[in-house]
Parts: sequence; structure tokens; C-alpha cells
Amino acid sequence: MHEMIILICTSQIVNQLYRGIIHWNQNRFIASVGDGSFDRMLLRPLSVIFQANTGSVDFTCPISALCPLIILITQISALGVDVTGAGILLYVLFVINGVVVLSAFMMLLYSFAFRFIKVDGMSNLYYLMMDIADRPREMFSREFMYGFVFLIPAIPLANAPAAALIGKADLPLLLMTLGVGLLFPIASYIAVKTGLKRYTNASS
Repeated sequence: MHEMIILICTSQIVNQLYRGIIHWNQNRFIASVGDGSFDRMLLRPLSVIFQANTGSVDFTCPISALCPLIILITQISALGVDVTGAGILLYVLFVINGVVVLSAFMMLLYSFAFRFIKVDGMSNLYYLMMDIADRPREMFSREFMYGFVFLIPAIPLANAPAAALIGKADLPLLLMTLGVGLLFPIASYIAVKTGLKRYTNASS
């Protein structure tokens, strides 16, 4: 039970960090493509992807992450495991990796705005991911597990940092998580650059 709660709390921490730092800015990006204000982003001497993911910060969400963090600490104490400095460092690293993966995956989906304009329905995949993220990977068959790692990367969001924290992470899980942390940013970069060419053509 304690391990399950640690996993759920980790999922909530990743989710709140994403919502507070990235989510609103990505929604603004989608709206700008639809209403034409996206042209302003093109005029700025900054990467479009950087602008689409940064800007305003909703501080209530990172603050909200303190609640699951406190619960997580109490559950570690109840579990009776010795958390090492390396475990904490890996936890922070893989939480950041989870935020990056979630942000990159959603950016990959939102890049379809250049083609279809209306992509609001794709946000449903975000809720699906967060629903799967707080479930232990052991409950999935091998085929589904790989699908939720490399197609819809829900498992890397919380399973890897939670397992690393309590010393139960295996090398394949950590390597897959780091691999996904590289794969999806690259894929989203390519998707946005491709969509950007389509948008430029449409504007001209």
C-alpha cells in the first residue's frame, strides 16, 4: 500500500509541475495558431518551441505539489526503507525527466494544430496518460507496457522516479525512461518544425 501511495504522489507531483509551468503556455500556443496571433511568435528572435512551452507560470500548481510531497515523505517513513542521497538525486532527475516527457508528448500532439487548427480533443490523451501514470507497471502485460512507454509514455512519468527513490528501480526501466526522455523531445521538435513549414505555406 505504501509503495502504491508513493507512486500516486509522484504522478501528482509530475502532473502539478507540468500544469503549473508548461500546460497553460501550450494551450496559449494552440489558441494562437487558430486565431492568427501565432505570427507574433514568428517575429520574435526566440525558438517557437521555447515560446510555446514557457512564459506564464501558475504558481498554485507547484505549490499544490507540496501536498503529495508531504504524503510521500510520510509513506517512506511508514515503509521503513532507507532512502539514500543517490535515491533522492535519481528521484529528482526522473521527476524532471517525467515533466519533460509529458511536455514533449503533448507538444507533439499539439503540433497537429498547424494542420487541423482544432486539436482540443487531443487533450483527452493527457488525462489518459495521467490515469495510467499512477498505476504500477507490473499490472500491464509486456505488450501494453512497451506501448505505454514508447507510444503513449505514461509509465515513465512516475514509475521510474518512485522506484528509484525506494531502491527498487531496475536498469532496463531507468534506461527506457531516459531513452524516452530523449526520443519525445526530438520527435516533438521535428513535428513542430514540419508543421511550421506548413503554416508558413498557408500564410503565404
